[in-house]
Amino acid sequence: MTMADLNRETGEMLAKCLEAPRQNLLRDVMSYNDSMTISQVVKFFERQGVVFTKPMIQHYVRVGLLPPPEEKRRYTRFHLLLLAVVERLKGNYSLDDIAAVFSGFAPSEALIGPLQDLMEFSAAAWRETLDALVNKAAETAVEIGLEEQETRRAFESLVLLGLMTQSAAAKRTAGTLAGGGTE
Repeated sequence: MTMADLNRETGEMLAKCLEAPRQNLLRDVMSYNDSMTISQVVKFFERQGVVFTKPMIQHYVRVGLLPPPEEKRRYTRFHLLLLAVVERLKGNYSLDDIAAVFSGFAPSEALIGPLQDLMEFSAAAWRETLDALVNKAAETAVEIGLEEQETRRAFESLVLLGLMTQSAAAKRTAGTLAGGGTE
């Protein structure tokens, strides 16, 4: 098995990994300008394929993950953006970790564009990192000189090792920045 074979076979896998499952979510959040009730927020995310219930959103406000709604019942585009971020992060981080991140800034419409830019930059940087990792793993797997099936398994193991190493480093860094030390 050659490096070209491994790269070709993993192209589809990478495309799936790099696709945001709800890639239009941020765009749709950014296009919304009116404030809305909690029921409208739930329906907005429901149309995006994201489940947020009224009790979930109310809990997020109670624990400080989201700022209170304006006029006690109106949620703004800033709330939608924070919920979109929560949706992306909650599978990998606890709500306490996410709340610690959010505590670093006060609600402001002025933050919406910069936060969106940062998230898009991070996604692009991740795509480049993942591409480089896959290429290095393919190169290393081929260099080992194993049989075709063994080369495939070695390649997959090398990609997983690289991802796990990066994930551990990222989690330690995030914990340190959040004041939690290392885990």
